[in-house]
Amino acid sequence: MKSGSKLETLLKEGTFVVTGELGPPKNGNPEVVREKAQLLKGNVDAVNITDCQTAIVRMSSIAAGLIAKEEGLEPVIQMTCRDRNRIGMQSDILGASALGLKNLLCLTGDHQKFGNHPGSKGVFDMDSIQMLGMMKGMRDDKIFQCGEEIKSNEPKLFLGAAANPFAYPFEYRAVRLGKKVAAGADFIQTQIIYNVEKFREFMKMVRDLGLHEKCYILAGVTPPKSLGMARYMKKFVPGMDVTDEVIQRMKDAKDMQDEGIQICADIINEVKDIEGVAGIHCMAIEWESAVPEILKRAGLLPRPGITETDAAVKPIATDEVKEQITVQSVDTDTLLEKAKAEAAAIIAAAKAEAENLKQKAAAVSSVATATTSITTEAPQGVDDSGEHEMNEKERIMALDSVNLGLAALKKAYGLTDDQFEALSSFAGAHAILKKEPEVVSSAPVAPVAAAAPQAPAAPAAPAAPVIDDSAEKAKAEAAAKAKADAEAKADEEAKLKAAAAAKLKAEAQEKAAADAKAAADAKAADEAKAKAAAEEKAAAEAKVKAEAEAKANVQAAPAPVADSGVGELAKETVSLADRSTKVAPANYETKYSGELRSVKLGNEGNEKIVGGSSSMPFHLFEGDHPNKPLIAMEVSDVKPDEWPETLSRHFSDVFDNPVAWAEKCVKVYGAEAIAVTLGSTDPNGMNRSAADAAKTAAAVIAAVDVPVIVWGCGNSDKDTETLRDITSVIGDKKVCLAPLEDSNYRTIGATAMAFQHPIVAASPIDVNLAKQLNILLENLGVSLDTVLMDPSIGALGYGIEYTYSVMERIRIAALTQQDAKLQVPIICNLGCEVWKAKETKLPSDDMIGDQETRGIMMEALTASCMLMAGGEVMIMRHPKAIALTNAMVAGLMD
Repeated sequence: MKSGSKLETLLKEGTFVVTGELGPPKNGNPEVVREKAQLLKGNVDAVNITDCQTAIVRMSSIAAGLIAKEEGLEPVIQMTCRDRNRIGMQSDILGASALGLKNLLCLTGDHQKFGNHPGSKGVFDMDSIQMLGMMKGMRDDKIFQCGEEIKSNEPKLFLGAAANPFAYPFEYRAVRLGKKVAAGADFIQTQIIYNVEKFREFMKMVRDLGLHEKCYILAGVTPPKSLGMARYMKKFVPGMDVTDEVIQRMKDAKDMQDEGIQICADIINEVKDIEGVAGIHCMAIEWESAVPEILKRAGLLPRPGITETDAAVKPIATDEVKEQITVQSVDTDTLLEKAKAEAAAIIAAAKAEAENLKQKAAAVSSVATATTSITTEAPQGVDDSGEHEMNEKERIMALDSVNLGLAALKKAYGLTDDQFEALSSFAGAHAILKKEPEVVSSAPVAPVAAAAPQAPAAPAAPAAPVIDDSAEKAKAEAAAKAKADAEAKADEEAKLKAAAAAKLKAEAQEKAAADAKAAADAKAADEAKAKAAAEEKAAAEAKVKAEAEAKANVQAAPAPVADSGVGELAKETVSLADRSTKVAPANYETKYSGELRSVKLGNEGNEKIVGGSSSMPFHLFEGDHPNKPLIAMEVSDVKPDEWPETLSRHFSDVFDNPVAWAEKCVKVYGAEAIAVTLGSTDPNGMNRSAADAAKTAAAVIAAVDVPVIVWGCGNSDKDTETLRDITSVIGDKKVCLAPLEDSNYRTIGATAMAFQHPIVAASPIDVNLAKQLNILLENLGVSLDTVLMDPSIGALGYGIEYTYSVMERIRIAALTQQDAKLQVPIICNLGCEVWKAKETKLPSDDMIGDQETRGIMMEALTASCMLMAGGEVMIMRHPKAIALTNAMVAGLMD
């Protein structure tokens, strides 16, 4: 791979590199970038240009990178998955490559909640690992992510990624780094290092996997500017391991900034001797002036020929410009006349060639005519043996020659388009050559002969005289008799043949009738047999159903699956151990040390328990799964205008009555739980009062005998008020309150503890943030046995890959690392994500199929992915999508 990257060249040469970081401004002033670039120039080998770090709007990383490049720095463009889908990513990379940028750092990106637009929609079409694979495909395989070929000028970029050696679970950090290397990462920049000993352990795991030989690892460092900064990073920044020693050094320092610089230099001196570390990445955002002093104390200055020049870029002198570009005065009229004269010569030659071709065609016609005139047969078309085709090829070649000649003239004389058009009009013959030459027919039409005069009719012959001759009469009689005998014989033979044919026909008809009767009898027997089998099967199914109903001792409601057309999955009757007798269990089984908590939803008598698993989802051969996943049907407290007709038609008769809507979900569609969403309370929408919304929710809770989840509008202040009002009007009914976030967990958490309600802890898509919120709830006194986690999700085609990755990591940490703070069930509110996707609203057509089927499959597949990743509770909308998901669960769990 030849990217042209200076960073790549230095790393391959074995230079211990230094990269810095430059944050673009929150405005369009290029001078801010230039000033920061001058602080870093001559001190770093390359500089990262951040991409709206901390989800705050800033100047584009590509634009700022180009400015830094103009200042003599080697930029490393950062790109996050938060703000772009795969189309936007690939487009921006083509643009960056066209501008001469050679390095790319692929990042998932900070969640938008932390920035200055927390209400914006995160894209997260893919994660950083998938982005790396896509960019590597563009570079090495010359294809876009869709598989289409990049025919030329593919982006040759040196690809990088980030790694956090201190995130949880620690044992999987090197493995995750390996995934990024496998996807295409050429270099890795790590999270800030303060705990050097733990970083040594991380690098040992990296070396054990051989990753240090497959990529270049740059250790991340930053100077703590103050004691407050150090404490904040230790307590509140996920994945940051700030040691007590660093805190104490800052606390004891007389000059904190100087001590922060010294701490950073000391860490560099320690990590640069660790095997596998190829350089450092110095992150001094908004403190770029400290970088030279840090590197000086660490013995990394001066840098060995790292930039194009250590001096500022000088403007080119005026006399130098004159030497490079010579401007001549040209008489346009004279130039055009000269061009016309040369064009006329070209055209004259072309006209002569065309005339020659015309004469050759005429000669061919003459030969054809002469040949036709001496033939003894009727005139026919004469084969010119391809002569006309050859003439046409020569004509086209001549036309091409003229075109080339005229184009050469335009280039040689520097003609403008208008001048060239005038020259073409003057040419005249150019149009003549474009016209196809007349072709003389090779088969002349023969003249029509004149009609010959009709000969007069011959005169009638005179009648012969009658002669009385007995002998002649006898002879005539004998002939007549012979003729009569012959005719009689012919009649007899005809009758015999007709009789034989009739007999054959009768036999054929008799045989056909017999065959038809036999086929009808066989068909009737088969139908009778099939009917008997169907009746027997129906009787058996009815018996099983009756036994199940008797056992449950409940009145059966109309089953949605019966009307959905969803069949049961074939169940495997032979255990995995019996199917894998030739493979030792140790080769396919994982021993889990953790177990998920069980959370009870609903009231006594109708409760549902979720969680409790001791292995990864559906891995029944590795651990216990005492409780099936639970699907809740969504009910809105306001008519949903954004639902497509293919979904709303199933509930349109109850849209105006949430209670009737909930009852229909339970009685008609067999819902096992209800999720009431209170979107009407949104301050940016209807802004319905909390008291009114609480009355609606309470009515639904009282009307249905299944567990109920109450989901707020997403505004933490309004949700706090609404959920508290609900708990005050529902009496001793138990309801799951959602969502609790870091901004309102204290108030709602205290309310939930007081009334013993289960709750949903919602956090952005991040393992550490999910864990941190559970820690805060437990510190408040909330039992994690009443907590469900909502890690935030994306629908199929809308960030589901990243969602899956985060959920899977949560499950692995809970089951293999015994992380008690993550051992709680996961709830996925996926219906709202799926049905707002444009694909569910596009009309039916031949290419993307039926609209309703498309939406059903999107929701069912999203649910399937969430279940496989570790979800225990799904909130869904379409009855048939729920039936499909239930069928899958039944097939995998029974």
